[in-house]
Amino acid sequence: MSDSARTSPGDELSRDAAAVIDDYFAQLASPEVGAGAAIGADELAELRSHVLDRLSATPGTAADATGVLAELGSPETLAHAFAEAAAEHDAEPGAGPRRASALTGRVLGIPYDVRRPSTDRYASRTWNPTDSRILVPKALGMGWTINFGALAVKARLIRQDDEDAPFEAVPDRVVTATLAAPIAAVAAFGVTLAATWSSLPASVPVHWGISGQVDGYGSRGSAIGSLTLLAAVPVLVAVGVHARRRRAFNRVAASAVSLAFAALALALLAGTSYSAGGSSGAWPIWIGIGGSVALPLLLLAGVSRLGRAAEQRRDISSPTSKGRAR
Repeated sequence: MSDSARTSPGDELSRDAAAVIDDYFAQLASPEVGAGAAIGADELAELRSHVLDRLSATPGTAADATGVLAELGSPETLAHAFAEAAAEHDAEPGAGPRRASALTGRVLGIPYDVRRPSTDRYASRTWNPTDSRILVPKALGMGWTINFGALAVKARLIRQDDEDAPFEAVPDRVVTATLAAPIAAVAAFGVTLAATWSSLPASVPVHWGISGQVDGYGSRGSAIGSLTLLAAVPVLVAVGVHARRRRAFNRVAASAVSLAFAALALALLAGTSYSAGGSSGAWPIWIGIGGSVALPLLLLAGVSRLGRAAEQRRDISSPTSKGRAR
């Protein structure tokens, strides 16, 4: 389905839906709504393209358009976010003229995002069940990352519309408890390191080919130091997110992302020790890669299911809040 078919009234996109989209973007481009920060044509085009892509999987009614636009927030909210980003950029020492369009985009088809990192952006890229894409642009850097929300929907662990607001109905003690998983993974990393350090040679395997044969070596100190940072730094960041009492969505996502890194670091350490002992094959690493996807997926999907159950209990006890229980 082409963008042109979606930008004018037609059989695939109803006239009412096109009017809803045009009205939304007219408000978004308005200087009054934009809070003094003009949104560039490239940003508007990218946002419109995203909306049309999302609508391509729907009948294209006005209700569908309204639902997709609701994911972006109101024009005022979105414009305010652009204004805040502009203010942050301008406040940086030595900041040059702002070119928001240069901070995100694609190079040879590969997406990049070099804006100042935020927990909101990391969380929304990590868990967005309403987006059917499993691979989405990274929150920082070049390339793609996993949208565990889409993966959970495709694996039938949850449904797209299970929660009104991700994790917001989950009890706070459960949200805090999610931090135990990455901390446990780091503890396992420490125990494994303590048990294997003395047996590791001065030069250890650091890279394996597809066949599982070692094709790269490095010093024991630098290799283990890098793995330790890979395991510990994301968990420390997650601890900081929890300590600052960010909203539940950000905190659970931070726990899941740090768990993925800790599991991967543990697997790489196991692979290094396994190969350094003379064994061949990269199966510990492949198991670790699988674990770095499966463990965060189960954590996020489990918390989402708890959130759905909590919302259902709330709706039953307060039927007037939504009119019916889902």
